[in-house]
Amino acid sequence: MTALAVPSPARASDAQNSSSIDVSAGVDGARVMAGIRWGSPPGSDGSNDECEWSVALPRDTHSDPEDVTKVIGTTTYRLYDYTCLDRDPATTYHWIPEVSTTTLAQQASSVVYENIPAPWGNFAPPAHRGIVKLGTWIWVNPLMWIPISATAWVPTPAGPVSVTTTATPKELIFNPGDGALGTGEVTCRGPGIPWVEAFGDTLPSPCMYTYLHSSSTQDDGVFDATVSIEWEVTWVSSLGARGSLGTVTLDAHHRMVVREIQGLVKNVTR
Repeated sequence: MTALAVPSPARASDAQNSSSIDVSAGVDGARVMAGIRWGSPPGSDGSNDECEWSVALPRDTHSDPEDVTKVIGTTTYRLYDYTCLDRDPATTYHWIPEVSTTTLAQQASSVVYENIPAPWGNFAPPAHRGIVKLGTWIWVNPLMWIPISATAWVPTPAGPVSVTTTATPKELIFNPGDGALGTGEVTCRGPGIPWVEAFGDTLPSPCMYTYLHSSSTQDDGVFDATVSIEWEVTWVSSLGARGSLGTVTLDAHHRMVVREIQGLVKNVTR
């Protein structure tokens, strides 16, 4: 279980003589009160969750509203009952922080970010054998060009509420590293096409770059190139809400050696 990045909740035992458990949550309209769990929520496979959450009520008609709500700093907490008939005591009480579904999505995104693979560029001709004015094919492993998702869920009085965050690869970006000597970076809408020998040297690729100058113009004899993949991160909740968390870009650096091949012409005397 991963906790939300919000202030620690006040324990129910602070207000009542009762035990407390460490998984707690609730929902109220667009707000989610959460201790996050990952993976598919209970009941999604047809099984039933035997425990129930419910909003705690004032214990008598003269109770102060603060008996069931608290504000600590800028965070509002609501008291919830958690009832499991097969345990003793059957009901425990928990102060739950109120956070938005967007915050829940951001928490799920942290898992997604950890699972986005680092890119690595492939080139034909190879990075250490580039040739001036010969198009360089660029690609990454096509198996990594798939969406990556993580689902975070919370138990609530109305049943589990889940948010699935998904990172989808959108663009492969190649910065050739030749600066003013070149024609600028290349943006490809897919992973590129792996080159095979049958393609030869002249077949164009939808993801390629042509160096116009030798890397010998650089002090260290190489162009410092970068292969990047931009991922779009979105989320959708089981309540129908959805949104965007922007983009994330991962880079790989490559040292490109580009040489100029001089053609030789021989005079033939007949």
